[in-house]
Amino acid sequence: MLACGRSATDPGGIVCTTEARAAINLAIVDSLTGAAAAFTGLWGRAVDGAYRDSSAFAFVNPQTGAVTLGLAYEHAGTLAVTVHANGYRDWQKSVVVTKDVCHVIGVQLTARLAK
Repeated sequence: MLACGRSATDPGGIVCTTEARAAINLAIVDSLTGAAAAFTGLWGRAVDGAYRDSSAFAFVNPQTGAVTLGLAYEHAGTLAVTVHANGYRDWQKSVVVTKDVCHVIGVQLTARLAK
């Protein structure tokens, strides 16, 4: 499935959307409870050779309390992903991210952090 549309004036052409899409979409939960926790010192990192992206900005859904983090916007490749939170062991996973003609095809992961 392509993350783009067809042009009204050129039906054979492809018109890509302009937003940047995360290659890695992380849901972060406590491994014992399976629920989001009040994580402190939370950060995520994605590495692919010389490419590095990190973020300490996680979105907390005010209705559900779910904690999510996006990484490696518009970067396709083999990414080594690490998630850290104070009081928990680091969570790590390697994942391959592909792309279509317009955007990366985001990968959904759940980081189950263990104490």
